[in-house]
This record gives sequence, C-alpha cells and structure tokens, in this order.
Amino acid sequence: MSTNIIFDIDEKKDTILDEENKKELEEIVHEFKAGHYPNVVTKARAFRGKYKKEKISAFALLVEAISLAQIGAAKESAEVISSLYHNPSGHTVDGLIELGELAFLSDYKLSRRILSEAVKRMENDIEEDRIKLARGYLVLGEAEENLEKFKRAVTYYKKGLNCFEESDKRDQYMILFLHFKLGVLHSTINKPEDAIYYLDKTIELAGEPHKDIKINSLVSIAKTYGSMEKDDKAYEYLSKAIPLLENSSLKNRMVHAEALTEMAFYYFNQSRLEEAIPYYEQAIHIYRGLTTYSARKIGMIYMQYAYCLEHKQNRNFSLAGRNYEFAVHELEKSNDRELLENALADVISFFDQRKNTKKKRYYENKFVKLTNTNADKVME
Repeated sequence: MSTNIIFDIDEKKDTILDEENKKELEEIVHEFKAGHYPNVVTKARAFRGKYKKEKISAFALLVEAISLAQIGAAKESAEVISSLYHNPSGHTVDGLIELGELAFLSDYKLSRRILSEAVKRMENDIEEDRIKLARGYLVLGEAEENLEKFKRAVTYYKKGLNCFEESDKRDQYMILFLHFKLGVLHSTINKPEDAIYYLDKTIELAGEPHKDIKINSLVSIAKTYGSMEKDDKAYEYLSKAIPLLENSSLKNRMVHAEALTEMAFYYFNQSRLEEAIPYYEQAIHIYRGLTTYSARKIGMIYMQYAYCLEHKQNRNFSLAGRNYEFAVHELEKSNDRELLENALADVISFFDQRKNTKKKRYYENKFVKLTNTNADKVME
C-alpha cells in the first residue's frame, strides 16, 4: 500500500500552514518527500513540541508514524497511531479510514480494529458513498489476509466488490483485481469450484489490457484443476498461459516457473516422460535464477526430473544420478523430514542398482542419521 495514495502531505500541510511555522513545516515536507525518514521523525517531534495546537500535533504525529513505519520501527509507529486513535475528541469516518490505512503499514490488528469501527459506522448510517465503504472493506480484507484469516478476508473482499459494482462510477480495475483476489483466496481455503468461478471471471474481465492478471489467472486455474486431479482441464489452461508468458513481463518469474512445472507434472502423470523433461529443465533454470524459492518444491522437481531421466526410452543414468543428488541437497533445507526420508530411500535404491557402493553408503549414512535424529526426538 503506497503512502502517496493514503496520505497527501501537501493537503495536510495547507491546513496548518502559517507565517510562524512555514519554514519548519516546509522542511518537514521536503524531508518526507525525499524519503529522509529519520530526519522527519526528529523534526516532527521538535515541531509538535514547539507548537501546541491540536491540528499541528496531529499532523506531526501522522508524519512521524509513517516515517517510523518506513524505517522499520513498526512497534513505535503503531503506538503513535494508537495514541491518535484514542483521542478523546473522537474521529470522523474519514479520519478513521485514514488512521486505519496508516496503521496497515505497521500493525494489521490495529488497522483491523480501527477500520472495523469505520465500516460499522458507515453500515449503520447506510453510507451513500459506496467507494468510501469499499475502501474500508478492501483494507480490512488486506489486513485479514496478512493475518492469515483467509475466510474473513474473503467476506470483506466480497463486500468491497459489491460496493464497486453498485457504484455509479464503476472502477473496472478494482472489480477485476477483487475477482482475482477472491479466486486465489478461495483456492487457499480449499474451495476449488469458487476459485475457478472467480478466476474465469477475471480472465473475461482482463482481456488484453491486463495481460499479467490474465496469465496469473490462467496458471492459478490450471493449478486448481491439477489439485483436483483433472489433468485435461489443467492442460487446457496451461496451453493458453505458457505461450502468453513467453512474450510478457512475467517471463522467467515465479508464475512462469509454476506454469512450466505444472505442465511437466501433467506429462509426468501421463507417463510421457520425454515430453515432461524439457518443461522440468526450463522450470529448474527459472527457479535457480529467482532470489527466493521453495527448497521443498524444487527438491520434488529434481526428484521427478531425475526419475524421467532414469526411466525414459534413452536413459541417462549419469544425469539422473546428479539430479537425485541435487534433490537431496534441496530437501535437506526443507522442514519435511518424511519427504526427505522417502527421497533418500529412492536415491539409495538408485545407486544400489547402478552398483555405486560409495554413493550408496554415503546416502545410507544420511538416512541413518536422519532416522536416529527422529527417534531421539520421539524419545524426548
């Protein structure tokens, strides 16, 4: 969430500017816009210490809270927002929305508490400004999502979507965005049919102008069908997504790797190993170029890729062995001990069949060490 959207410092400045405070106030605004947040904190505190008026103090506290959040002092930022929220003078709905949005930068629970009050007030007053109400629902949904309260997030996003669709000034992008969010979240809470409904609607709304959202939706639907073991439907959506990825800003990013992996899984499940191999290779290449990736996921990809190399028509045992070893190396970084045990058993079997005693013993020792560690934990 951008502070430029939720906090217009020039507009706020103009409400308190006078000849007496002009120089100091403009210095604060300049430092804020330049992103010199530690300086803003220092100057804002001195400013409100010098000028005791309520409006000046409120302005200084707001810029101080934002600046603290920007430098990673989330707890201090939340304390400032909380002090503003508990102002005995009370707040307008607009004031609550502003505070709730700013609290989102540092404390999701505080943001939820403030915005819940704002939304309740608007609902009780039958708020006519549907966009204002939608704005409250949207940030509440984001807060709940970040707190991993996904069902609550779905409820708020649905309410926000209804407001946007009912508004005289329909924000087509927000309607598109919320369909996508609802699709992804329904997949997260294991409601695949609802996920597919919202994601299909997203594809319909996206068209050509929003190609990235369309591609993400295609891949998300494919993954959902894959989880439902409807491989032919997954293939249908992947066949549309992968060509689009090649000529998009998402090329060689996570969603590209995921699409290639899903296509590899499709061919793997069909026992069409030769066709799966190039997709595994491309996916691995992309994952290795990413800043972060799941060691568990890439470990499983290496295992399946190695299996394909071992069992395809023109078998490549040397390359299969190297990739089995890569798989173990990655899975050792994950917290899935059961998966690692199974992988080690497969790798030991592979090297046993290849009569590679040295490698077999090496991985047997790893297996024994792992099972002994598990046994010790059980005894504790």
